[in-house]
Amino acid sequence: MALRATAEQDAAREAFTAGQDLALVAGAGTGKTSTLVMMGSSTRRRGLYVAFNKPIAEEARGRFGPNVECRTSHSLAHRAVGRQFQDRLDASRHMPLRRTAQLLGLDRDLAVGKRRLRATTLARLVMEMVRRFCYSTDEQVAARHLGPVNGLDDQGAQYLAEVLLKRARWAWEDICSPGGKLPFRHDHYLKMWALTRPRLRADFVLLDEAQDTNPVLEEIFLAQDAQRVCVGDPAQQIYEWRHAKDIMSGFPGQRLELTQSFRFGPAIAEVANRWLRAASSTMQLTGHVDGPSALGQVEIPDAVLCRGNVDALAQVLRFLEEGVPVALAGGGKPLLKIAEAAIDLQAGRRTSHHELFLFSSWGEVQEYAAQDSAAAEMKAIVELVDTYGPQQIITAVQRMVGEDRARVVVSTVHKAKGREWQRVRIGDGFAPPSEEPRGRGVHPAEARLIYVAVTRAREVLDTTGIQWAEAQVLQNSHTSVTSTPEGVPLAALPLTAQLEYPHSPMSAFLARHLPRTERVVGSYQQWSRKLPPGVQPMDERRPDYAALGRTIDYRLRLGLGCGLGGAVAAGVQLLDSTVPLEGAPAPEVRAALYSAGAQLLGRLHAHLEGALRLGEQELTRLCHVAGFYEAVYRNGVFARRRNLLAQADVRTTLDQLTASVPLYVLEDIAEQMELAKEPFAPLRRLPDEQRVCGPVFTGSGDLGGADADFIVGGLLIDCKATTRPHSINRSAVQQLAGYLLLDYDNAYGIDRVGLYLSRQGALITWSVPEFLTSLGARVPLAKLRTLLRDHLRQALRSALGDL
Repeated sequence: MALRATAEQDAAREAFTAGQDLALVAGAGTGKTSTLVMMGSSTRRRGLYVAFNKPIAEEARGRFGPNVECRTSHSLAHRAVGRQFQDRLDASRHMPLRRTAQLLGLDRDLAVGKRRLRATTLARLVMEMVRRFCYSTDEQVAARHLGPVNGLDDQGAQYLAEVLLKRARWAWEDICSPGGKLPFRHDHYLKMWALTRPRLRADFVLLDEAQDTNPVLEEIFLAQDAQRVCVGDPAQQIYEWRHAKDIMSGFPGQRLELTQSFRFGPAIAEVANRWLRAASSTMQLTGHVDGPSALGQVEIPDAVLCRGNVDALAQVLRFLEEGVPVALAGGGKPLLKIAEAAIDLQAGRRTSHHELFLFSSWGEVQEYAAQDSAAAEMKAIVELVDTYGPQQIITAVQRMVGEDRARVVVSTVHKAKGREWQRVRIGDGFAPPSEEPRGRGVHPAEARLIYVAVTRAREVLDTTGIQWAEAQVLQNSHTSVTSTPEGVPLAALPLTAQLEYPHSPMSAFLARHLPRTERVVGSYQQWSRKLPPGVQPMDERRPDYAALGRTIDYRLRLGLGCGLGGAVAAGVQLLDSTVPLEGAPAPEVRAALYSAGAQLLGRLHAHLEGALRLGEQELTRLCHVAGFYEAVYRNGVFARRRNLLAQADVRTTLDQLTASVPLYVLEDIAEQMELAKEPFAPLRRLPDEQRVCGPVFTGSGDLGGADADFIVGGLLIDCKATTRPHSINRSAVQQLAGYLLLDYDNAYGIDRVGLYLSRQGALITWSVPEFLTSLGARVPLAKLRTLLRDHLRQALRSALGDL
């Protein structure tokens, strides 16, 4: 018997039949597939359901009507492109790495510093570069597609990327050739298909698991002219480390929610809602009232969910000692390979393990994991081996059983996503490091992980492993709506930071008075589809895109005859050794940086006044260094990671800082400045008083600060140096709206707003009436400004009163 639709499902179906693009936020167990099936059966139009993997697609095929085709992205690509390469897929399935190396012309080891990489290892890295390229939106293979190489520092990895880049580009040419010889994989034809800018044969497209979409599929989906529906749960986005993207938050469609969970009852829903709030989600789940659903301790649950492999193995060993048949989700093969590699390294032998191949001993692995702050996965491997020893790991794996014979399944949360069990216990690994203050709250990314864990249970949930976190979330629940996890009042955050929190005063105001951001995002995307690929560094493995964004902003300001803005000067001032600054270097080093910063400001001032004429490259060098001074001011701390200023010592001078600016920065900014010539030419001809850079608004003091990029001739421009212009989100639109409304007294006479895409050289603008109407404004601009002023001041007074 068909289940009766809930009111939320009816609303989603009605919006779909009206032809709306939809972002359907579906909480855990809320019947998202059933809702999509209802949509498909409400029309005779041709539909396409795109599933995360083949089993999901096959299951959906039995539920949808004949008008909806159920496919994975790979099956679509295979039909269009991949079947032409089927012979190569079959023939190269088991090609040895030695043969791949021969085809790539790799016949000798490569020395990188003190390390030596075998030819077969180089071949694997080249093919891995191609694979990472295939999941990106890039047009060609670049140095940044070289993945992490444990055992190499940044300089060594950059050298390796430069050496392998030519081979990787040749490899892609061979792969695309009908007569190519290199191994051919499914990811290859997916990328080939994406590069054709395909139009899907459907009147509507339903994209499942949209919170974890890979970039190449995201670009295809967003480019469709058909009606688009993306469905998923942004609070379940836990694969950011794999470069998966949440396309729902910025999708230009009507946003609807499914909150009635059919999986669990009210008791478990209450726990889930606490973690939704901790994850900065506004969704609230309702549990079903039929059937048992409770919290309580379970000695032998159906599943134990852990933070990582170390904790999962501890649970496995515990059940083995008790004689309980236990399985590890995904099997124990990865652990077995780690243990075998550790045995080789402990005996002084090299290993071919893909994460450990560069090390000649286990001691080297331990030292690298302890010293490299970015080696999180390596730290987990070292902890696993050092805690249990390779032989105990091997024995445990051998004693495990398959899930079909297990009484208990132990799983990491990542492997448990998409699954459910009757009785679930939350295991170990979620406790904060001992040095973390307990009162600082739980990071939203960790909260999302715990939310996924607690929503896997149908009947009984045992929260043993997160009891500390449960207590902390409950303790902080009364402030979570008004403060960040670190306890900073939301009302005191600057504009851009407030937009990251749905409960902040600015976000709440815009959601109420200018709610239809999807209309502006939609019109923007219509423009952005026509744009060529953006310029970006190709030979640099780890471009510092944040620093490049600040640099092009400054260069454009100088081109308009303006200074860099007050944030740079404020950052220089913070380096005065008399000012308290977290993470700052020794007073003597601070003095050197303060002197260099003052000299930088003086040199640029002289250039603007005409007393000193600086060349293009020198200006870029100065602007790039200036960006790190601004970062000190914006962050309020002296961060050391990827910070050019962190290289300083007591003898550092401005000339030394500018000389250390990487070559790729000069090349990238030169390309962006060339693109800016045409769109900025008429802006440069405006009178001086009509060119304002870094404007601060009357209302900037009513929150933690707000300064825009440019206002030129009444046009408010926000500069975006994004490499993926099609995926702009609602916060970019809200940022423009915030600046516009904060000009309480209309001091700047803003009559147009726009986004400048510096990597495409494109300026996209809206008139203020058009912009506000699209956003759903119901009162005039002057009235909106008054309402915002009163709202922000009241919120700030309340926040200060609570302190």
